[in-house]
Amino acid sequence: QFIVRRDNHKTVIAGYPWFLDWGRDTLIAARGILAAGRTETVFDLLSEFGRFEENGTLPNIIHGETVGNRDTADAPLWFCAAAADLADVKGVQTVLKHACGDRTVKDVILSILNGYRNGTPNGIRMNPRTGLIYCPSHYTWMDTNYPAGTPRIGYPVEIQALWIAALGFAAQTIDASFEEHRKRALESFLELYPLSEGGLSDCLQNEDGSVQDDAVRPNQLFAVTLGVLDEHPALAASVLESCACLLQPGSIRSL
Repeated sequence: QFIVRRDNHKTVIAGYPWFLDWGRDTLIAARGILAAGRTETVFDLLSEFGRFEENGTLPNIIHGETVGNRDTADAPLWFCAAAADLADVKGVQTVLKHACGDRTVKDVILSILNGYRNGTPNGIRMNPRTGLIYCPSHYTWMDTNYPAGTPRIGYPVEIQALWIAALGFAAQTIDASFEEHRKRALESFLELYPLSEGGLSDCLQNEDGSVQDDAVRPNQLFAVTLGVLDEHPALAASVLESCACLLQPGSIRSL
């Protein structure tokens, strides 16, 4: 009921009755769709959203043929994550050569990473000192426009996890020079995000990332599930322990 046809490809409806196909929701769901064995559907999702990629941005939401809302820092990086997951199943070259309009998945990933590194038209950019990614307000799945609640302006933890994972995939499969960027970002991540009481900061606030937000949210779990902390088991364990207070029967709290 949620995987739908759009033009010649597929997208995912974010939620009935109000939401249409959102970039981040579609590409997050791609991991579960792939786990269900529906690989051709995931190829379709990459084709549909990849053809709209521009200067490191993807549509936040599609309205008919209107794709101008690009205020999302996570959708482009989830595109990279979905491609990496699909490559594990179908092979790297098969995925990288897959068509996204007039380009390939490889072309789209390179455009995303270079866009983030050099700065996108909508304000996403890499901090040249730390190698981490700055996000304006209301660019992730768990923030709102000020003063509604949680703007999360700065360096949200899950964006860094997605960025480091994307750099790692690109370094292994496309261009080894991305490894230098991955190492620098990971080094900064390990230095700046761990909290003294355990777990990771939800967001480094301010443009320079000088203030740790110690709110406990499940976003830090992406650092574990995306493999960023594979070589740091003690820190990964502290993330799980920190998030344990969010657990309730059948779900996990957002805050």
